[in-house]
Amino acid sequence: MAIFPSKQWVEAVLEAAKKSENYKEAAKDWEGDFLCIVEGDEEFLRELGRKEVMQGFMSLMDMMPVEQRAKFKGTPAGNVFEKLGIPLDGSIKELNVDELLNKTAKLSAEDIKGVSIYVWADFWHGAVRDMAPMAPGEHEDAVFKLAGTYSAWKLMVSGKQDTIRLIMSNKLRLQGNMSYMMKHMKAVVLLTKEVFAGVPID
Repeated sequence: MAIFPSKQWVEAVLEAAKKSENYKEAAKDWEGDFLCIVEGDEEFLRELGRKEVMQGFMSLMDMMPVEQRAKFKGTPAGNVFEKLGIPLDGSIKELNVDELLNKTAKLSAEDIKGVSIYVWADFWHGAVRDMAPMAPGEHEDAVFKLAGTYSAWKLMVSGKQDTIRLIMSNKLRLQGNMSYMMKHMKAVVLLTKEVFAGVPID
């Protein structure tokens, strides 16, 4: 099982995309990358209090080069990182997770208001060519942007609700060419069912 979001989850999604022949076939004509925006909410704050979730989140942040992570400075996410003692301009490998959890317990819902985590995914002709965390302002030219709360994203990546239903109910907000999206609906559905939900999450 993987923690969402984490380095392990990203690697497992890439592997699931390679293995799913159904997805490859359905998405063989798909062209277009996604900027995925995961917005902090009260569920995210609660989940960060779990050691394994904090470790997973730190592994995701560690995927970013230091100069990239520094771009969080002055943003709501950057302010939370600084409150927790997570350096934006240095190594995070040696951080004490128990100390982070103690500081996380002192955060309030107000502290995480406006916090966003960005993951860029490059979908191309049935392949996921790349997937990685990003700093604010990067890949703003992505063909599609999909934004929503952490709790909405968990519903999608766990397979408990499909992407289309979450978009129609406005729990996830999609920007991009909707007619293109509708034309490739099968690819979108299989992306959710076989690639994202194909990775069991804790």
